[in-house]
Amino acid sequence: MLQKHYKLLLKCALAIPIIFLLDFCGILTHLNELDFERHFHYPLNTSITKNSLSVVPPPVYSYKFLKMPAFMQEEEPTRLTILVKSAIGHVKQRAAIRKTWGYESRFSDVQIRRVFLLGMPESDESKTENDIAKEAKQYGDIVHCDFVDTYFNNTIKTTMGIRWARENYDRSDFYLFVDDDYYVSIKNVLRFLGKEHETHHQPLLFAGYVFQTAPLRHKFSKWYVSLAEYPFDKWPPYVTAGAFIFSRDALIKMYETSRQMPLFRFDDIYLGILALKAQISVHHCDGFHFHRPAYYGPDSYSTVIASHGFSDPQEMEHIWNECRSANYA
Repeated sequence: MLQKHYKLLLKCALAIPIIFLLDFCGILTHLNELDFERHFHYPLNTSITKNSLSVVPPPVYSYKFLKMPAFMQEEEPTRLTILVKSAIGHVKQRAAIRKTWGYESRFSDVQIRRVFLLGMPESDESKTENDIAKEAKQYGDIVHCDFVDTYFNNTIKTTMGIRWARENYDRSDFYLFVDDDYYVSIKNVLRFLGKEHETHHQPLLFAGYVFQTAPLRHKFSKWYVSLAEYPFDKWPPYVTAGAFIFSRDALIKMYETSRQMPLFRFDDIYLGILALKAQISVHHCDGFHFHRPAYYGPDSYSTVIASHGFSDPQEMEHIWNECRSANYA
């Protein structure tokens, strides 16, 4: 009898760490997920319907714009507006972008505008205000907002960009949102969009590198998501937030939808939720690269529209100049 008790205790002793490991790795959580296709709804804690969208705008609409670009009073329509999501300290990245793919006069027959979206640092605000004021006065391309710029506030930064464009500069045909660690070929962007004010795309264009993946449930991940935060087994189809394009109509509709939706801490997932709610299909384009393609000279980048992985601004500038000389940028 005693031997049976020892065996039972041994089994329990082995079972407990196994159960703990299964829970830590997210396997038990996956078993309790809801089917996305059958049960998806957002927000999770309200019963908002298509005909009853009377909710208070999320807190992002209480933030203020501290600096605005100098060109906003111009009335000339713009083909493409580039909104670069940057960080306060990334002065070298902004300088490189202004000389390369963010150069507004790159094409004499195409009106292009460029802005940098900036938040507030977590410390040393007085010095930051002075530095940004000088940069804004010198270049006239800063959209500075009073939210604290941290990793999980990227959704705020993206939404503030959409808000600025809709409320202050909604006369652009298209809007390219892109992080400041990207290589971009504006020539390939314009080729993708079509000539002059014509385009072969649908009016509600939301394009980039499209994913549909599952939430990460293992608790050691930086991107861990609990069932309480998101109970479904898949994310909506979403475009990686590092680089994407909106048509004017799509941006306006996303703006209107964002005023009725609480934020989600992952900006690309949030945009995917907004697009689903706004009934905007996400459009995959092979020219957008989430993983940086190997560079073997300009020909290897002949079809690249945008690529992540260029945190070194000198390297980005060097490759861009080579591609421009080969007529690819």
